[in-house]
Order: sequence, then structure tokens, then C-alpha cells
Amino acid sequence: MGTRLSTENAKEIVRRRFAELDAGNMGVLDELFSPDYTLNFPGREAFSLDETRQFYQRMYAAFADLRHEIHDQIAEGGKVVTRWTATGRHTGEFLGIAPSGRTVSFGGINIYTFEEDKLVESHVAWDLSRLHA
Repeated sequence: MGTRLSTENAKEIVRRRFAELDAGNMGVLDELFSPDYTLNFPGREAFSLDETRQFYQRMYAAFADLRHEIHDQIAEGGKVVTRWTATGRHTGEFLGIAPSGRTVSFGGINIYTFEEDKLVESHVAWDLSRLHA
């Protein structure tokens, strides 16, 4: 068993996760995420790491120049809560929502769970109401 991850290091890993995915680096998933990682949305079955990778590929394909701004982070006991806003031009279908061509923003809160220095689970709550034109 390694040393416990500090709260500051855990928050930095989450910030890096957003920055790397925004830059198009899907390889960061293999670096920062556990092979047993699960992504959870309310009312849906959890995504495995491979399903998470496919989900992010579809999301970034649907929004040109998608970027996240982190507003708040709180870390305690192996968890990091992050409140964010994403902005991008809606150029492709996403979760059944037809592209509008408009630049849109949507926000959310993710709760990340760590084991050692790897992300093992995320719970996401987000508001996509602004995507409906």
C-alpha cells in the first residue's frame, strides 16, 4: 500500500483530467483512471472505463472546442467534488439532442473517488437544459 494521496494532489489530478481531455488527450484516461473505473449518471447504468472513453469521444465530437472552467473544488477523505461549466459550439448530436450550431454552456458537479492516486469512480450531476433550442 502506497502513501495516501494529499487533498491538493487529488484536486490537481482532477484539474489535469479536465485540461487533458479538453486538449484531446484521451490517453490521460489510462494514466489517471483505474482499469476498474466507473462513471455514474443518475438513472443510468454505470459506464466502464472503455464505455467512459467512448462517451467522452462522442461528447468532444459533438462540441467543437469544448472547454471546461472549474469554479470550485472540495476534497476530503479520498474524494474530490468539482463544480464546472463547459462551453463549446454544438456541432453534433449529443444524447439525442440535435446540433444547433450555437455556442452553448452547461454546468455540472462531479464527485470523484480515489484509491491511491487513481480515479476509481465518478458521480456526475449536470444541467443540459441550455442545449435544447
